Amino acid sequence: GKLADNKSRGVQRDTEPEAKGPGSPALRSPTMMHAAAATARAAPAQPRATAAPRVPMGGKLAVPVVNRRGVGSCAGIGARRHTPVPSTVARVSTDQTLGGGGVAPGLQGDVAAGASPVPMQGEGLASLYDGTGVLVSTEVEEALPPPPPPVHMVHPTVHASFTIEKDTNFGQHLCIVGGHPLLGDWDVAKAVPMDWVKGVTWGVQVDLPSHSLIQYKYVVKTGWDHKVPKGARTAAWAGGPDGLIATGADHTTITIQDKWIDGNWGAENPSVKAVTDAVEAFTTAKPVELFDTSGNHSYLPEWANEAVFYQIFPLGYFGAPTVNDGKALMVPRLKQIRSHYKHFTDLGIDAVYFSPLFESGTHGYDTNDYMAIDRRLGDVALFKEIVAELHELNIKVVLDGVFNHTGQRHFAFADLCAKGPAASEYANWYHVGARGYDFEGWITTDAVKGTGFSFDCWEGHAMLPRLNLAEPAVKQHIFDVAKFWIQEVGIDGWRLDVAHEISPDFWREFRSACDSVDPNCLLVGEMIHGNYNGWVGNDRLHSGTNYQMSHATWFSLNDHNYEYFYTALLREESLFKGLTLVNFVGNHDVLRIASNLTEPAHYLHCMVALCLMKGIPSLYYGDEFGMEGTPADGTDEHSGGDDAMRRPMPDCADTTLWPAIGQSRLALTQKLLKIRRDHPVFGNAGTQDIENITLISNEQIVIMRESDDEVGVLVFNCGDYEVNPWPEVQLPETCAAYAKGTEFVDLLMPAGEGELLVNDGGVIYAGPCLANSVKVLVWKKPAPPPGTLPTIRNASAGVAGGGGGGGGGRKP
Repeated sequence: GKLADNKSRGVQRDTEPEAKGPGSPALRSPTMMHAAAATARAAPAQPRATAAPRVPMGGKLAVPVVNRRGVGSCAGIGARRHTPVPSTVARVSTDQTLGGGGVAPGLQGDVAAGASPVPMQGEGLASLYDGTGVLVSTEVEEALPPPPPPVHMVHPTVHASFTIEKDTNFGQHLCIVGGHPLLGDWDVAKAVPMDWVKGVTWGVQVDLPSHSLIQYKYVVKTGWDHKVPKGARTAAWAGGPDGLIATGADHTTITIQDKWIDGNWGAENPSVKAVTDAVEAFTTAKPVELFDTSGNHSYLPEWANEAVFYQIFPLGYFGAPTVNDGKALMVPRLKQIRSHYKHFTDLGIDAVYFSPLFESGTHGYDTNDYMAIDRRLGDVALFKEIVAELHELNIKVVLDGVFNHTGQRHFAFADLCAKGPAASEYANWYHVGARGYDFEGWITTDAVKGTGFSFDCWEGHAMLPRLNLAEPAVKQHIFDVAKFWIQEVGIDGWRLDVAHEISPDFWREFRSACDSVDPNCLLVGEMIHGNYNGWVGNDRLHSGTNYQMSHATWFSLNDHNYEYFYTALLREESLFKGLTLVNFVGNHDVLRIASNLTEPAHYLHCMVALCLMKGIPSLYYGDEFGMEGTPADGTDEHSGGDDAMRRPMPDCADTTLWPAIGQSRLALTQKLLKIRRDHPVFGNAGTQDIENITLISNEQIVIMRESDDEVGVLVFNCGDYEVNPWPEVQLPETCAAYAKGTEFVDLLMPAGEGELLVNDGGVIYAGPCLANSVKVLVWKKPAPPPGTLPTIRNASAGVAGGGGGGGGGRKP
C-alpha cells in the first residue's frame, strides 16, 4: 500500500528497479556496480539550500534520500531501509518535542532501532521536524555536503557445497567460476579453487547470499602459479549449459553433485539459452547488489595473536594408568606439573593446552563426566589451583572439549542403556535406531532382557556414542559445561575435538555461550580436511588446527620436494589468508617428529617453519627433547598404539634422562622462540605473501617476510650438499631494505658472524648454505635520531592484522 501510495504521488522509491536500458543496475555487471559506487563515493558533493518543508499529503514528512545511483530523490520515512544517516545530525531537545514522546513520531522506529533521527540540511542549518511538520530543533552548524550513497554489503549466509568428478593430470586444478563476485565474476584468475577429495572427486563449499540465482561453470586450470607467465597458463572449460543455483533462506545448506560435460553446445542451444534468459529475468526483477568479497576473516583475542602453545596429553604426560574403572581413589598426579613451571618459562611458551582432562574410561576421549577431572589425575580443586598458578606466570590455559561424543558411562547414555529408548528421558540425546543395521553400535537394554538398540558412534567405535547436538537439552548441557570451566575454574580457551564433523551453526551458538562469560575465550577447532572457512570465522571458531601445513612441512623434507611445501603455502594464501591457524609438527595423534623425519638434521627446518612463519605455533611436549614414538611401538589396545606418542614427560631437570640429542634440540627450540618474541616480523605481525616466496629448486626455498620495522628472510636448503654462492634472494623494489649496502644478519650464527649485504638490484647472495641448513636473516629499521618526531600512520588505512592481512589482531 505504501509503495502504491508513493507511486501515485510520483515519488520513485530507491528500492524499485530502474527501467531496463544501457547502464541500468538491472543490466550492469557486479564489477560495473563496484566501479559506479566507488565513483559516487569519490565525487565531491556540494551543499544545497533546502527550504523548510511542510508535510505532503498523506501526513508523512518527505526527507532527502540518496539512492544507489547517487541521485537525490524524495521518499517517505517508510523507505528508511536505504535512508542514509548523515555524519552530523541535529541533536534533539526532548523538551521541545510535541507529544512528550522524546522523538518525532515519524522517526520512532529508527530511534528505537538505534539509528539517529534524519535531519533536514539547509545552508548553515540542521533542522528536525516531527510527524506533524512542526519544527522540533534547529541548530546552526557548518554547511556540510550530503552523505555518500550507501553501499549495500551483503554477507553470504547460504552454504553451497559443490562436488564433481573429473579426471585430471598432475599439475592441474579444478575450480569453479561464475556470474557473481563470490565466484570470481567469470574471471578465471579469481575462480574458487576446489579441494581434491579422493579418486577423481573434487569439492568445495562456498558461502553465497540468500535468495539469489547464480550461474556457474567448472574449469580446469594448468600453470596458474603467479610466477608462470600468462601466456603459459591454460584453462579448459566444462561444456554444455552453465550451472544454475537458486539459494534459499539464511543459514540453509545446498548440496550440488555435478557431472563434467565436454563440448560447446553453442549459445543458441535451448538449454544454454534458457539459463541465460532465466538469470537476466531474475536480475531485472532483483537488481544485483554489492557484496563483500574481501574474504573470510577471523580476529583472535588479543592474548592469542602472538602466543606460543605447549600441548600436554595429561594421562600420558603424568604416567597415569590406561584404564579407569570408575572405582579407584583419586590420585593427584597433576601436582607433578609444578616441577615443570621453570621449564615452561625457560622455553618461552604463553599457553598450555591440556588434552582431555575430564573423567573417562580409557584414553580421555570417552568422557563420562564433563564436570570432573579424571580421578587418575586429580580433582577440580587441584586443577583450579594449577590454573591460578599458571596465570601468575602469564601462561594461559586451554582445555580439550570432546563434545561430539561421550563415553558409555556418561549419565545420559547409562540411563538410556538401563531403560531403553522408549522409557529413557535421554533417548534424544543420542542417535538411536531400532534395527541393528541402523547404526554401527549396538547395546542390550538392561530393563527388558533380549532387547536392545543401535546407536551412532564415532568412526565405528562403540565406546564413543555420538551426541545429538541438534537436541536443545544436549546443547544446553554442553554450553553449561563450557561456561563452568571458564567462569568457575578460569580457563582461557577451548580446543574442540573433531570440530569439522559438527555443524558450524552449533559452533555459532557455542561461541555465543562462551562470549557471554568471557569475550576473550579462544576457540580452536580440530580441522583436518577440506576448507576450514566454513567453521572458522568471527561468529564461529577463532582458529583451527592446520593439518595441511603440518603434513606439507615434514613430507616435503622426507621427499626432498619443497614444491609440495610451496603448493601448500599457495593454497593457504588462496583459502585462508584471513585466518590465523594453529601450526604444529607433532601432536598426540601423529608420529613424533623425531620419528617421522628420515634425516634428523631436518628437525631444524621443521622448527624454523613452526616458530618463524605465520600462525600460532603449538609445540607437543617432549618434542623439544627429541622424544620418539610411532603407533607401531604402542601397546595400549584402547588407543590403537597412540600411547607410543603419549609417553611420560622426562624429568626436565635431569638431562641424563633425556634423549641423546635432547640438550641441543632444547637449546635450538628456545632460541627460535626467543627470535619470534624479539623480532615481530617472524610472528603474525609480519607479511607472508606468496609473491615473496621463491621456490628455487626442489631442495631450496626462500621466504621473505616484512613488518613496519623489519624485513626477515628464511633460506631453507634441505639438500645433502652445500650451495654456494646461491641461493639468490631477490628483494622486491618496495621493500624497505632494498637499497644496496643494507646489512642483514643471520640470527642462527654467533654474534659478529653471518652478515650479508644487499647488492645491486636488491639481491642478497645467501650462500654458502651448508648441507641441510637454514638461514634466518633479519634487517631492522635504524632507530630515529634523538628528538625526531615519530611518523604517525594514517589510522584509516586499515586495522593491523596478523600474517599480512591474516586473522591476527584485535577486532576493529
